[in-house]
Amino acid sequence: MKSRPVRSRSNSLWLVLGPALFLTTSSFSSALASDRETFRVVAAEEGRVTAAVTAKDGKTLRKSVASLGKLIEAALNKRDRGEAVSSCDMAAHSLGFVAASVVEALAHSGEARKLLVADARAAAADFVKDMQGCETLNRQKNGSHSGLEKALRAL
Repeated sequence: MKSRPVRSRSNSLWLVLGPALFLTTSSFSSALASDRETFRVVAAEEGRVTAAVTAKDGKTLRKSVASLGKLIEAALNKRDRGEAVSSCDMAAHSLGFVAASVVEALAHSGEARKLLVADARAAAADFVKDMQGCETLNRQKNGSHSGLEKALRAL
């Protein structure tokens, strides 16, 4: 009777690496799901923020800031844990900053308002770049996202 060679080194390597590979794969798939959800929320909020800026509706903008704030806080927690922050997370941050700046701009006048609107325009430009990266990450067709910048010009 022939004896089989002992492959304990190979088997023990798989026993060690198997769970690690499983955890890595599952965390990667949960990160993709998180980015998809963030993309979905940010895309919806973009429309609301654009409409609210056009209508100069501070109440709707504050609701959008609160909704985006949850995403931004989750991104900060990811960063604190040493995980990478995606372009979708950055798009949420940029859009939240636009909305918060416009809310403040609506409450002020004169030079303060001009400065806040300028900050909002800079954040809107960042949002366009971040959102295009987020769309690429989620394999979506890149949109122009110029409506937000156009709405800010009207302020």
